Amino acid sequence: MEQAITLNSGRNSVRLKYYLSFRCFNSKLNNMPVSTSATLHHTSIVVNDLEKSATILAEQLSVSWNIWTISPEHCFVNGEPSPFSFKAAFAQIGGANLELLSPHSGNSVYSEFLKSKGEGYHHTCLAYADLASMQSAKEELLKQGHKILQHGYTEGFFEFCYFQLNEPAVLIELLYLKELPPPESTIG
Repeated sequence: MEQAITLNSGRNSVRLKYYLSFRCFNSKLNNMPVSTSATLHHTSIVVNDLEKSATILAEQLSVSWNIWTISPEHCFVNGEPSPFSFKAAFAQIGGANLELLSPHSGNSVYSEFLKSKGEGYHHTCLAYADLASMQSAKEELLKQGHKILQHGYTEGFFEFCYFQLNEPAVLIELLYLKELPPPESTIG
Protein backbone atom coordinates (compact mmCIF):
# COMPACT_ATOMS: atom_id res chain seq x y z
CA MET A 1 0.00 0.00 0.00
CA GLU A 2 1.62 3.26 -1.08
CA GLN A 3 1.22 6.35 1.09
CA ALA A 4 2.57 9.89 0.72
CA ILE A 5 3.50 12.44 3.34
CA THR A 6 4.66 16.01 3.09
CA LEU A 7 7.42 17.35 5.31
CA ASN A 8 7.40 21.14 5.65
CA SER A 9 10.51 23.07 6.55
CA GLY A 10 10.11 26.81 6.03
CA ARG A 11 9.77 27.69 2.35
CA ASN A 12 10.71 24.22 1.17
CA SER A 13 8.50 21.21 1.39
CA VAL A 14 9.53 17.68 0.55
CA ARG A 15 7.05 15.06 -0.60
CA LEU A 16 8.11 11.53 0.28
CA LYS A 17 6.58 8.27 -0.80
CA TYR A 18 6.97 5.21 1.27
CA TYR A 19 5.53 1.75 1.40
CA LEU A 20 3.65 0.40 4.37
CA SER A 21 4.97 -3.10 3.97
CA PHE A 22 8.13 -5.09 4.45
CA ARG A 23 8.79 -4.42 0.77
CA CYS A 24 10.57 -1.15 1.52
CA PHE A 25 13.17 -3.13 3.49
CA ASN A 26 13.60 -6.21 1.33
CA SER A 27 11.10 -7.28 -1.30
CA LYS A 28 12.30 -10.89 -1.12
CA LEU A 29 11.08 -11.11 2.49
CA ASN A 30 7.66 -9.55 1.81
CA ASN A 31 5.73 -12.83 2.15
CA MET A 32 7.53 -14.14 5.23
CA PRO A 33 4.91 -14.35 7.99
CA VAL A 34 7.15 -13.06 10.79
CA SER A 35 5.67 -9.67 11.56
CA THR A 36 2.46 -11.03 13.04
CA SER A 37 3.48 -14.42 14.35
CA ALA A 38 7.08 -14.15 15.62
CA THR A 39 8.86 -12.42 18.45
CA LEU A 40 12.51 -11.47 18.70
CA HIS A 41 13.64 -14.13 21.16
CA HIS A 42 17.41 -13.79 21.40
CA THR A 43 20.70 -12.74 19.91
CA SER A 44 23.35 -15.43 20.09
CA ILE A 45 27.09 -15.48 20.66
CA VAL A 46 29.10 -18.65 20.04
CA VAL A 47 31.90 -19.27 22.54
CA ASN A 48 34.48 -21.97 23.23
CA ASP A 49 33.93 -22.19 27.00
CA LEU A 50 30.32 -21.43 27.90
CA GLU A 51 30.77 -21.42 31.69
CA LYS A 52 33.82 -19.14 31.53
CA SER A 53 32.10 -16.68 29.19
CA ALA A 54 28.89 -16.74 31.26
CA THR A 55 30.86 -15.99 34.43
CA ILE A 56 32.66 -13.02 32.83
CA LEU A 57 29.48 -11.61 31.24
CA ALA A 58 27.44 -12.14 34.42
CA GLU A 59 29.81 -9.76 36.19
CA GLN A 60 30.15 -7.28 33.31
CA LEU A 61 26.43 -7.08 32.46
CA SER A 62 24.93 -7.84 35.90
CA VAL A 63 22.88 -10.75 34.53
CA SER A 64 22.18 -14.35 35.52
CA TRP A 65 22.60 -17.20 33.05
CA ASN A 66 20.44 -20.33 32.97
CA ILE A 67 22.32 -23.21 31.33
CA TRP A 68 21.13 -26.33 29.49
CA THR A 69 22.64 -29.09 27.37
CA ILE A 70 20.48 -29.57 24.27
CA SER A 71 20.49 -32.90 22.42
CA PRO A 72 17.89 -32.92 19.62
CA GLU A 73 16.54 -36.36 18.67
CA HIS A 74 16.70 -35.43 14.98
CA CYS A 75 19.70 -33.42 13.72
CA PHE A 76 20.70 -32.19 10.26
CA VAL A 77 23.65 -30.06 9.16
CA ASN A 78 23.67 -28.82 5.56
CA GLY A 79 20.78 -31.20 4.77
CA GLU A 80 22.58 -34.33 5.98
CA PRO A 81 21.83 -36.30 9.17
CA SER A 82 24.49 -35.30 11.68
CA PRO A 83 23.94 -35.95 15.40
CA PHE A 84 25.04 -33.05 17.58
CA SER A 85 24.47 -31.51 20.98
CA PHE A 86 25.30 -28.11 22.38
CA LYS A 87 25.28 -26.09 25.57
CA ALA A 88 23.04 -23.03 25.68
CA ALA A 89 22.86 -20.28 28.29
CA PHE A 90 20.18 -17.59 28.38
CA ALA A 91 20.23 -14.27 30.21
CA GLN A 92 16.98 -12.32 30.11
CA ILE A 93 17.43 -8.65 29.30
CA GLY A 94 14.14 -6.77 29.12
CA GLY A 95 11.72 -8.66 26.88
CA ALA A 96 14.41 -10.63 25.03
CA ASN A 97 17.40 -12.82 25.79
CA LEU A 98 21.11 -12.92 25.17
CA GLU A 99 22.25 -16.46 24.37
CA LEU A 100 25.65 -18.10 24.66
CA LEU A 101 26.22 -21.30 22.68
CA SER A 102 29.06 -23.78 22.65
CA PRO A 103 29.33 -27.10 20.79
CA HIS A 104 29.09 -30.15 23.05
CA SER A 105 29.30 -33.12 20.67
CA GLY A 106 29.19 -33.84 16.95
CA ASN A 107 29.57 -31.48 13.99
CA SER A 108 27.33 -28.40 14.02
CA VAL A 109 27.16 -24.86 12.67
CA TYR A 110 28.56 -23.81 16.05
CA SER A 111 31.74 -25.88 15.73
CA GLU A 112 32.11 -24.79 12.07
CA PHE A 113 31.71 -21.14 13.12
CA LEU A 114 34.35 -21.41 15.85
CA LYS A 115 36.82 -23.03 13.41
CA SER A 116 36.31 -20.42 10.69
CA LYS A 117 35.66 -17.21 12.65
CA GLY A 118 36.35 -17.76 16.33
CA GLU A 119 34.06 -16.56 19.11
CA GLY A 120 31.47 -13.90 18.36
CA TYR A 121 27.99 -12.93 17.19
CA HIS A 122 26.29 -15.87 15.48
CA HIS A 123 22.56 -15.34 14.85
CA THR A 124 19.31 -13.66 15.78
CA CYS A 125 16.34 -15.85 16.72
CA LEU A 126 12.68 -15.40 15.85
CA ALA A 127 10.44 -17.50 18.10
CA TYR A 128 6.92 -18.72 17.40
CA ALA A 129 4.15 -19.53 19.87
CA ASP A 130 3.09 -22.61 17.91
CA LEU A 131 4.78 -25.15 15.68
CA ALA A 132 2.52 -24.47 12.66
CA SER A 133 3.55 -20.79 12.56
CA MET A 134 7.23 -21.68 12.77
CA GLN A 135 6.89 -24.26 10.02
CA SER A 136 4.98 -21.78 7.84
CA ALA A 137 7.84 -19.27 8.14
CA LYS A 138 10.32 -22.08 7.36
CA GLU A 139 8.38 -23.05 4.21
CA GLU A 140 8.23 -19.42 3.10
CA LEU A 141 12.01 -19.02 3.39
CA LEU A 142 12.54 -22.28 1.51
CA LYS A 143 10.19 -21.06 -1.26
CA GLN A 144 12.30 -17.90 -1.48
CA GLY A 145 15.33 -20.10 -2.19
CA HIS A 146 17.09 -19.83 1.16
CA LYS A 147 18.94 -22.89 2.44
CA ILE A 148 18.64 -24.46 5.88
CA LEU A 149 22.15 -24.73 7.35
CA GLN A 150 21.15 -26.61 10.49
CA HIS A 151 17.89 -28.15 11.67
CA GLY A 152 17.08 -29.96 14.89
CA TYR A 153 13.98 -31.13 16.66
CA THR A 154 12.52 -33.38 19.30
CA GLU A 155 8.91 -34.12 18.43
CA GLY A 156 6.40 -32.49 20.75
CA PHE A 157 8.98 -30.27 22.48
CA PHE A 158 11.00 -28.06 20.13
CA GLU A 159 12.16 -27.40 16.60
CA PHE A 160 14.75 -24.95 15.30
CA CYS A 161 16.42 -24.21 11.99
CA TYR A 162 19.01 -21.73 10.77
CA PHE A 163 18.74 -19.88 7.47
CA GLN A 164 21.54 -17.87 5.88
CA LEU A 165 20.04 -14.71 4.36
CA ASN A 166 22.23 -13.03 1.78
CA GLU A 167 20.84 -9.49 1.73
CA PRO A 168 21.81 -8.47 4.34
CA ALA A 169 24.22 -11.28 5.20
CA VAL A 170 22.75 -12.54 8.45
CA LEU A 171 21.96 -15.89 10.03
CA ILE A 172 18.36 -16.21 11.28
CA GLU A 173 17.10 -18.94 13.57
CA LEU A 174 13.43 -19.90 13.54
CA LEU A 175 12.39 -21.50 16.83
CA TYR A 176 9.40 -23.24 18.33
CA LEU A 177 9.84 -24.19 21.98
CA LYS A 178 6.97 -25.68 23.95
CA GLU A 179 8.64 -24.93 27.29
CA LEU A 180 12.08 -25.02 28.82
CA PRO A 181 12.81 -27.54 31.57
CA PRO A 182 14.49 -26.21 34.72
CA PRO A 183 18.10 -25.21 33.97
CA GLU A 184 20.92 -27.65 34.73
CA SER A 185 22.83 -24.82 36.36
CA THR A 186 22.84 -21.06 36.86
CA ILE A 187 25.70 -18.56 36.80
CA GLY A 188 25.48 -15.03 38.17
